[in-house]
Amino acid sequence: MQAQIIAVSGSPIKNSNTDRMVQAICEASGRPYEFVKLSKLKVQPCLACLGCKKDNVCKVNDDFPALAEKIKSAHALVVGCYSPYAGADAFTRSFLERLFSLRHQNGLNRGKLAVVVATGIGRGIPGLDNAAAQVSQALEMEGMNLLGQVKVTGNPECMVCGYGETCPMSALPWVFGQDSKITPEKFSRAEDQAEVWQQGLDLGRELGQAMRKQFAM
Repeated sequence: MQAQIIAVSGSPIKNSNTDRMVQAICEASGRPYEFVKLSKLKVQPCLACLGCKKDNVCKVNDDFPALAEKIKSAHALVVGCYSPYAGADAFTRSFLERLFSLRHQNGLNRGKLAVVVATGIGRGIPGLDNAAAQVSQALEMEGMNLLGQVKVTGNPECMVCGYGETCPMSALPWVFGQDSKITPEKFSRAEDQAEVWQQGLDLGRELGQAMRKQFAM
């Protein structure tokens, strides 16, 4: 069955909080979807060559043109990112830039539905809100109907690199104060954030209902 939702995750971590939240939203929608792990593809930034200006087909020879064909036939996007350096990750930004090939002149994504997932350190550390806003703005500039955002508290890389407790650049003091010991209860899973997880499921159901109504499914 053809995917009605294209779900993309910019997180390069295997089975990450971002991945699981994106997929949970799609499952809750009850609609057929395809999950795309951007780190498994080659999608470079837009080269501003304007090769797409006549036919809305990107001429850069990587994995985006094939993905774009799937997006064109889908009715919705669920886009998940994480937030290094207080903004959306590079995989997601490159993907969003390349949507320009579908946007100019004909606005091929106009009217499609969208949900945004952003994962970051959270806990009062800037970045998560910025990332969610960046992705949301890009999709709205595509003319898409944004149903909502889900913001998931994740884990700094310092918790798993092996040097987090001793590195002078560790993010742990920012997050946990002077207690830089890495203990199990400090790790954050999307599923354990009951209110956030429920928000995602609710948005997924809203997405499915909106698709059935808007596209007469």
